[in-house]
Amino acid sequence: MSSEAISSRRRGGGVAFIVCGPSGAGKNSVIERVMETLPGLSYSVSFTTRPCRSDEVDGRDYHFITYEQFEQLVQESEVVEHVTYLGHQYGTSRGQIKSVFTEGKDVILNIDVQGARKLMERGLGDFSVVYVFLTPSSLEILGTRLRERGTETAKQIELRLSVAVEEMKSIPLFKYLVINDDLNTAVDELRSIVVAKRCRVIASND
Repeated sequence: MSSEAISSRRRGGGVAFIVCGPSGAGKNSVIERVMETLPGLSYSVSFTTRPCRSDEVDGRDYHFITYEQFEQLVQESEVVEHVTYLGHQYGTSRGQIKSVFTEGKDVILNIDVQGARKLMERGLGDFSVVYVFLTPSSLEILGTRLRERGTETAKQIELRLSVAVEEMKSIPLFKYLVINDDLNTAVDELRSIVVAKRCRVIASND
């Protein structure tokens, strides 16, 4: 078998890596580090109606839009999934994912657990989806991280932790679990998942 034939049996672009987990788990930090070391991996920036935090940039962290704009996107089927989290809307851009796949790249998404469950039901057409749950090993660590980032009140942190308890009940639905107690270890694990998926031999049932 020629080298070209062998290469053709490996999966090309068009894999969506869905990274989920509770607020404060460190998903963005892990994803950013993985993307620094792996070519051909594009980040999907979600839409949200929540206010932009002081350390966030519109178009990099989220597309910050109004409720009216969000509803228009939903009506136009421009979001592949959308959820309400603590009173704010979040949604994943259909056009952005299609654009990444057209370029022959893979896409990585940081989305809510509710959104991931919706995608599990609907899928992404012919494209492969890998579901990863990322979380610290305890609610105590999660609470400490939420308090340290200083962007929420004590009541808001309490709400996020109560939501996290429910989100963690969904762990058995995910293909992979990454424990983020140590950033370097979590980065290595998520990177390994991406690399392993890319090296999979293409199969009709994959």
